[in-house]
Amino acid sequence: MQSLSEKLGAPPEFLPAKTSPSLREVSLNITVSTPMAGGGVIAGTVDEKRPLRVPSIRGHLRYWWRMMNLKSADKDKRESEIFGSTEKPGKVYADIPAQPDVSLRYCNNDFDFKERYGPEMYALFSSRQNKQNIAREGFSFTLNIRYPEKYHDDVSLALSAWIYFGGIGARTRRGCGSLSCDDVPLSLDDVLKSAPHITLWRKKPGGSNARSAWSCAVQCYRDYRQNRNKGQGNRPGRSKWPEADSLRLLTGKFPERHKPREYLPLPSFPRAALGMPIIFQFPSDRRNEPDGVQVTPNIDGSSRMASPVITKALCDNGIWYSAAVILPHDDIFGTKLKLTAKLHVSNTPIISMKSNQYSRLETTQGKTDAISGFEEYISVKGWTK
Repeated sequence: MQSLSEKLGAPPEFLPAKTSPSLREVSLNITVSTPMAGGGVIAGTVDEKRPLRVPSIRGHLRYWWRMMNLKSADKDKRESEIFGSTEKPGKVYADIPAQPDVSLRYCNNDFDFKERYGPEMYALFSSRQNKQNIAREGFSFTLNIRYPEKYHDDVSLALSAWIYFGGIGARTRRGCGSLSCDDVPLSLDDVLKSAPHITLWRKKPGGSNARSAWSCAVQCYRDYRQNRNKGQGNRPGRSKWPEADSLRLLTGKFPERHKPREYLPLPSFPRAALGMPIIFQFPSDRRNEPDGVQVTPNIDGSSRMASPVITKALCDNGIWYSAAVILPHDDIFGTKLKLTAKLHVSNTPIISMKSNQYSRLETTQGKTDAISGFEEYISVKGWTK
């Protein structure tokens, strides 16, 4: 399934900041409160001289306007009117008058997070895997927005949703580049009232800053997705999820002591609902295991599906919360999956990402899909709507 941004295509550029007595002007001082990954011209890399790009911010604002107005009947026409289309320019102007100074670090073995394999590194796994740089949190920038007065409510809602729920750079759905601002146009309550189709879970973390809020949110998500049996020594235990056994069943490759477990609903891939692609790597020191299988949406022109679950640090009235934003996702469960591997994979039908059989899994907390299971998981841990 294509992500919303893929469906929309590349929107036209915001026009440079434009001064006119007929335009309303908003100037916000925004702080990037968790490490920022990517965002530069080179994918996955922070540009030290130009870390922030107006076209990227435009894309975020357009996305969040679209998400907040998802249930509106005339959303396509209204979106084109405000943000432009291939036929006409948009009516919103933006600029960043001065690029911020950023401190860069490389995600390698010397990276200074408390836990080398802790929750932060789970969020930044691609940066570490590719030894890419990230920008340290804590830098600020000024964003100027100008637009006709009649679009004030639309722009205010998009800006507010982006600051509360989104971020800047890459890996924002795992909380990288989370934002805070003392002058958010709308309160969090007003934003939520405008979009009842979006669910917000939150919890006060043990600490009182963005870093502790982010770490707690990502750890809950990581622990849920990586639920395993107890291992031995440094070796992790066997996953309680059914995907690995499903691949063993479909390929017919498995060591004697890792036969597909008959009590699991096989073949099935419930975690695909949390975003794709998913890359499965089996231990290289084991014989007769599947080799490098990747799960993607089986849709022409798309190899990705953005996760409907955002985990991040959220600031509301000066208080930091661990947050989980659940976006609308009912349409994803009918998505067919495609498996690619070095070895042949059979065409055995795959159970949907949502199934009554999944309620028997320990991992889904009695729910029929992995997203509802995650919500149940965090509710038990004291998170509230």
